Amino acid sequence: MRIIFISGDGHGAGKTYLAKKIASGLPQIFSVANMIRQELEKEYPKYDWYNKEPRYKTYTIVAETNKSVHEMLIDRGTERKIKNSTYWAKELIDVINYHKSHSNLDFVVIDDIRFVDEYDYIKRFFSDAHITHFHVINPHAKEEVQFENDKLKELADYLIISKRVLNFRNLQLTKKDENE
Repeated sequence: MRIIFISGDGHGAGKTYLAKKIASGLPQIFSVANMIRQELEKEYPKYDWYNKEPRYKTYTIVAETNKSVHEMLIDRGTERKIKNSTYWAKELIDVINYHKSHSNLDFVVIDDIRFVDEYDYIKRFFSDAHITHFHVINPHAKEEVQFENDKLKELADYLIISKRVLNFRNLQLTKKDENE
């Protein structure tokens, strides 16, 4: 199995965009964020949890909690992580293994690696897999201080530098020097 990890400098760095380009339209992109969205969609079905528009996420208030969609996503992810630091990594592994056994999945892109412990856990679980880690550097991304983006950048095999909005015309790929 081949696994691609994608981390990035923050919200809007271009992680999902890069994942879609790598996957070339095939349904092999997996993310923790989508698992959180699925949970919230079951509890609060009248909201569009998959809408990634910043205005929607920021200004749509979930009436039952008086929190924005964005706050709900962050809170749910944090709640589960506090109870079990590798909760989301384990859930993601279960989903990948299901697809691996039911559809002969042999190539996976994980587009939202945000914590080192989850990165390490998934990497250990799939120790026989060929794993490559890309980190998207985008100075225009919204910083996410609650995540370990700087530490993940150090662990990346490749740094992808985006000059503005991430698109393939603006990409520069650099192999990390092993001596850094």
